Amino acid sequence: MRGNTHNGFRLGDWQVYPLRNFLVGPRGEIHIEPKVMRVLVCLASNPGEVCERSKLLDDLWDGRAFSDEPLTRCIAALRHALGDSATNPDYIQTIPKSGYRLICAVESLGQTTYVDEPSITRKEGVLTGRRGTALAAFFGLVLIAALYMVYRSTVSSPVESPQLLVEGTTQPAPPAFSIAVLPFRNRSAMTEDAFFVDGIHGDILMQLAKLSSLEKVISRTSVERYRETSKPMPQIGQELGVTTILEGSIQRAGDRVRINVQFIDAATDHHLWGETYDRELTAENLFAVQSEISREIVGALQLVLTDEEDKRLKAMPTTSLEAYNEFVLGHHEMARHTPETLDRAQAHFEKAIELDSDYALAYVGLADTLALQVPYSNLKKEDSFAPRQAAIDRALALDPLLGEAFTSLASLRVDQFGDTEAEEYFVKYKEWEEYFLKGIELSPNYATAYERYGSVLWRYNRSEEALPHMRKAVELDPMSEVITESLGNLLWTLGRAEEAQMTLLKGIERNPEFSRLYFRMAVQLWRLGRIGEAVNWARAATRLAPSDPSSRNFECKLYIELGADQAAERCYESLEETFLESAFGRRIYLYVSRSQFQEAAELVEQLAQRAQTSRKLLALSYFLIGEVDKARLIWQELEPQLYGDEDVFNKSQGMWMMARVAYTLYADGQLDRANYLFDGMLEAMQSMHRTRGRAYGIIDVFIHVTRGEKRKAISALREAIDVGWRIGWWEFLAPHYDSMREEPEWINLVNELEADIARQRQWYENHKDDALF
Repeated sequence: MRGNTHNGFRLGDWQVYPLRNFLVGPRGEIHIEPKVMRVLVCLASNPGEVCERSKLLDDLWDGRAFSDEPLTRCIAALRHALGDSATNPDYIQTIPKSGYRLICAVESLGQTTYVDEPSITRKEGVLTGRRGTALAAFFGLVLIAALYMVYRSTVSSPVESPQLLVEGTTQPAPPAFSIAVLPFRNRSAMTEDAFFVDGIHGDILMQLAKLSSLEKVISRTSVERYRETSKPMPQIGQELGVTTILEGSIQRAGDRVRINVQFIDAATDHHLWGETYDRELTAENLFAVQSEISREIVGALQLVLTDEEDKRLKAMPTTSLEAYNEFVLGHHEMARHTPETLDRAQAHFEKAIELDSDYALAYVGLADTLALQVPYSNLKKEDSFAPRQAAIDRALALDPLLGEAFTSLASLRVDQFGDTEAEEYFVKYKEWEEYFLKGIELSPNYATAYERYGSVLWRYNRSEEALPHMRKAVELDPMSEVITESLGNLLWTLGRAEEAQMTLLKGIERNPEFSRLYFRMAVQLWRLGRIGEAVNWARAATRLAPSDPSSRNFECKLYIELGADQAAERCYESLEETFLESAFGRRIYLYVSRSQFQEAAELVEQLAQRAQTSRKLLALSYFLIGEVDKARLIWQELEPQLYGDEDVFNKSQGMWMMARVAYTLYADGQLDRANYLFDGMLEAMQSMHRTRGRAYGIIDVFIHVTRGEKRKAISALREAIDVGWRIGWWEFLAPHYDSMREEPEWINLVNELEADIARQRQWYENHKDDALF
């Protein structure tokens, strides 16, 4: 088949619908990304002919691809969707050093197979000049019914499990020198000895994490999942990605302690080494045994210690057994992250210091506890600075090579300069960055250091640099739901949507009760325009965390995005009943989506009377109902630099905020400043994606409508719909878009958009009780 493939075609056993970015075939309905679909359309337009890589890259990436990787990823995604093989293909053949060729027949679909350009109106006249007729309503209902029948005739799945879009990807083999130390079993009759046992386990982990020749030491958070496990060693090794495992037991009786350990080959379950230590219980003996265990592991793996590492293994953290017990209890309480447990942790660390004023690790524990009391308790950030600095200074004075202390110091520096402007950040960054890198150098298997460093790099728009550090943190602590969520968010920021979702799904598999992973999956699906699926994930997040208002609020907003007004109404009623303070005013979006501007205006005035109302929410609410002057007054207060004469594009700015501020300037006749902002944003969008990563959505549509550039607005909206944008489509009801309501092409695009929302709404009704994956 030659010519137009955009209206749908048959590819072997598959039916392909380019405008909707999905395929229907042996595996049901498969959604693929817009760029992946464009590659398939290019191949299908020239079946049997070689499509050169260079031409595909030029045509589809406008010359902005710096390597073949984007195309390679798209081809891999197509093969995965079609169930094709790279080595023995039925569909796509790789032509070495040239390009790709479609080797199966391509046939055009008949008009009755698929409704290609549906055109319905959700409410009479809402988006089309508010002059809908009974005939239009009738045809709208007929088309909804037709869409429903077509959609029910296909086999759908709620979410296609994301795959890495890298050709030939396999599960990487674990590093040769990698180890997991499973929690030691407490053989004592005294249950309180469990803390003592955990302390020894943690110390051995800490010692091993400092050895540069060990490529991977799994963190305590992850190995804790295997306490009292019955899983076989090969399975544990595979799940944690290690080649060796240390397990053991400890029994304390009076003034004696017995420690049994076995060092095991994870793949074969064969013992590499084992030993029993029966000693008098003193601090000196305890640390000597820990050092000996670490040396035996080094010997079994035939590793080489540096002189400094050899010296550190001989060092005794404390000579006081009582101080050691307080230190262990402090870490136990600190890990629970509640105000009460953090207070107790602080008391334990301070007691350890009182018993041994030269206990360097106790000072680090105290500093980290104080840092955690800022987000999890009532300690003000500024009030934490001095005591944290004093504790860290003392720790480094006692042990200048304590990696954990340098990581704590780096975190303190980041907190101290907080949200400084970019110029000040670049002056100060070297100090905190040097501390992070020093901490990693001294404790190369300390997951916390990699996670904190990666998070700060990400925060300051150094996302590509942050990625390897965040990956390393997950590698060392694969069971950490928080680090997994951070990696998923970072991958999304970089535009790697499929890999981000795969990361979140892996995290859910390991932590099925952690609601934030479900919430993040919902957000990412929403940004990709897959709203029906997003609602299912948001509902799951709400069920798992009913006391979290953010999850419930997002669920309510998604019902609006889905055009499910009644569900949104019920959701907001429930939200306001449970979380009135944080929920009040949020239904402004529901009123705008219904064109209930009188109700919206009344709600905004109520918001304005409430002292606790977010100023940003109030300004946006004024803007949505057309009260531009009132919105401008608030934005002038919140973002004065946007209204001035300074360059603002070298600073972190929300693009929608900037666009709306520019609108108020335009409406006020300050065209030079407004166009400076508009032009700068349009230029920035050239290197951004509409729906992935730091996406811009339809900000260009907004700009063109403001300027009266109707043809450009229509063209931009056409592109946005094609790539899957759906976020906030109902804002077309707001007064800002009144100038477009008589434009036939605009009306057609909006009708097409609403038809897709109707399809997704019906899909959700059919699948809202399905399993997520």
